[in-house]
Amino acid sequence: MEAPLASLVVTVSVESDMPRGQVPARTTLRNLAGVHRLQRLCERFGVKPTWLLTWPVIAGPEGERFARLAAEDRAELGVCLQPWTTPPFEAQEDRLSRAGVAALPAPSVAAKLGRLTEAFEQHLGQRPRAHRAVLAGLDGGTLQTLERLGYAIDTTAVPRIDARADGGSDWREAPDVPWFPDRQRPVARGASPVLEVPVTTGFSKKIPDFADRWATRTAPALRRVLEQQGLLTLLRLDPVAHEAAVLRPFARRLVEDGLPCLHLALRSPELVAGESRRCPEASDVERLFSTLEDLLRHLVDELRVQPRTLTGFAGWYLNEVALR
Repeated sequence: MEAPLASLVVTVSVESDMPRGQVPARTTLRNLAGVHRLQRLCERFGVKPTWLLTWPVIAGPEGERFARLAAEDRAELGVCLQPWTTPPFEAQEDRLSRAGVAALPAPSVAAKLGRLTEAFEQHLGQRPRAHRAVLAGLDGGTLQTLERLGYAIDTTAVPRIDARADGGSDWREAPDVPWFPDRQRPVARGASPVLEVPVTTGFSKKIPDFADRWATRTAPALRRVLEQQGLLTLLRLDPVAHEAAVLRPFARRLVEDGLPCLHLALRSPELVAGESRRCPEASDVERLFSTLEDLLRHLVDELRVQPRTLTGFAGWYLNEVALR
């Protein structure tokens, strides 16, 4: 039987502006000026992006443009939990500091997710099924809240990455392929009905599984030495961090190795100059779009990877791949 084609999933966390990576005193959404450009680029290659919306977008007038994209079947919508912009707020909560879900009491996170879900349904006329938490942070309490609220998919995990220093979670033991997480320890396989669809990462060279695990767990200083010597580099399908010349062979190897999903995750502040730490200049944004166009052309036209929305991929994967 012929192996099923790999899928391409593009997700975008639609967040408020974060100049220099810092939370400003006043919430603004200037970066949404880049949404149409990215949407048009995706449509050129038959990609329907999954826009994961934060509270300021859902609760404000800007949410209407995303509702139209979904109504026209040009995109899919989900939610992105950004705790410092999502009510209700605790009395002592610091709204000018980036904090992942692990830094907040579980009842506070549950209340924020509940309010976010209600607002999505009220303003956009549908029940959200897909979720991502910012800073790559997901704990057992948040996962259990997603279950209670009826979510089908989470896409917070970034395999091989320890994001605890940035307020996230340790994903170094996470699988490369989608899995049903453990309710207490989402990095492990378990019985939760919420499918975890990880962001795509991997090393620059094909190495045995034991070497992959060793390189993932090794000290950051040693990994930097390996990278500087050109021996081994940890990559992510990220058009900001890497050039197309690096991402094309990486993507080809992943497809040839049988990875079922190439998941490319973006953040909306990086679509407009000066609204993120990683794209402070217009040249950075132009480089992002140029690299992304090159990568999409390679994936869709040359590798024949099948574009799917996040929920579309989940349905295909569970019906066509996971049960084989």
